[in-house]
Amino acid sequence: MKLKSRFKFAVTAALTLSVMLSGVASATAPTIDINAGPSDGDTEGKIEGSGATFPWEQYKSWFTDFTNENPLCNTSSSDTCTGYEFFHASDTDGLILGYSGGGSSTGINNFFGANRMTATQMFSGTDSVLTSSQRTSIETALGGANKYSVIPATAGPVAVIYNLPGLKQKISSTSTRTTTATLRLNGETLCGIYAGQIKKWNDAKIKKLNPLITNLPSSNINVVGRSDGSGTTFIFTSYLGKAATAAQKQCGMHSNFTSNTEANFNDSPASSTDFVPVNTAPGTYFAGIRTANGASAIVGKSGNGGIAPYVKATTGTISYVESSFASKYGLKSAAMETRSKLTSGVNKGKPNYLLPSTSYAVAALTAHAAVAGQDPINPSVSYVQPVFATGTSSYPIVGYSWLLVYHDFEAATSGTVGKGQVQGLVAFLNWALTSGQTSTYQARGYVPLPASVRTTAIQELKSITWEGTAVWP
Repeated sequence: MKLKSRFKFAVTAALTLSVMLSGVASATAPTIDINAGPSDGDTEGKIEGSGATFPWEQYKSWFTDFTNENPLCNTSSSDTCTGYEFFHASDTDGLILGYSGGGSSTGINNFFGANRMTATQMFSGTDSVLTSSQRTSIETALGGANKYSVIPATAGPVAVIYNLPGLKQKISSTSTRTTTATLRLNGETLCGIYAGQIKKWNDAKIKKLNPLITNLPSSNINVVGRSDGSGTTFIFTSYLGKAATAAQKQCGMHSNFTSNTEANFNDSPASSTDFVPVNTAPGTYFAGIRTANGASAIVGKSGNGGIAPYVKATTGTISYVESSFASKYGLKSAAMETRSKLTSGVNKGKPNYLLPSTSYAVAALTAHAAVAGQDPINPSVSYVQPVFATGTSSYPIVGYSWLLVYHDFEAATSGTVGKGQVQGLVAFLNWALTSGQTSTYQARGYVPLPASVRTTAIQELKSITWEGTAVWP
């Protein structure tokens, strides 16, 4: 399935963005060269990518907004065409933006695959940090380490979703009145559920976190996870690796590594105490562990769009999705325990419990950005997903979604790509990182990138060339 929006540049024009957004300097996008006409491929053709489903709703909305904000100027009439007024919905001409999912692993593999740098593979999406073997494959295919950029495009929280209809909790410990319950969970309990140590909804560890819930069922927990290589899984396992207890090695923690330790998590650990987050399907990763614990197999579904409807239709299930999918399908999300403890009030010294939201995700990104060495641009070494960030207002499962972008397009090796398509890609990405950030669909869970991150990402766009010349000098 592809998400598409179409646009046509009908005259030679400089595309200018004059925005000042949260400290990000205004940016002037490249001039689109259409002098030679559509026959040379410059003003017509696809600009498509593939990969992560975490940002699916964001990209779909961006494509729509980018077109809707700039309707077609009818050049056959007496209209004066200026600015961005060159977009239309025809399949027969113009530049067509598209994106197909498949998961982060698919996007990464396509990035260095046989169809790389073609019209249907001009960029990739991933929520996973590249492994050393993946970087080697990319560098071999492209001819060097400086032939591509990894830039964040959006960010958002991952919701832990569940289906327990009719769950009730007391208004207070002394009251007999009840209200609709919201389940509370933490890293230790989630690890126990996925590892098959916690099998029933009324397990003592779940009850301990939810003392006011009156009717936790005695039924089995139906655990659901991704069946594909998934960046959402990478964010989720990254969280487990930091939030589970030191004894829970199956979730990435090691006996001499505490959950409050900041560490350089990467795919080439300096020692056996370093944790390596994975995007492997949980049904595969936890299979042997669950069997040993006498637990049933994890149900696997492909993509966030496969997980959400299954959980909605199946009582007793639990899983994880980018939070926009929870909203889209009307699913209940668990309130997750924060890393930091409350410092005042009746709950002083206890963790806070937060539902995924824009403000709590922004708090996590802000706290993470303050940690030295956690650079989300070109993440070749550092572990950079902002999970389990400090602060009582930091939702603990938050992740970046990155774009893999080629630097050097050439006619000889990119036969289905023309200069105008490359210019169009840069123009769109510049828009997405500037004015597009004001429409990040916060009601759906996506959040704007920190200003410093966006400024650096925009500079990376200036590395993209056509026939050896920078598209955006």
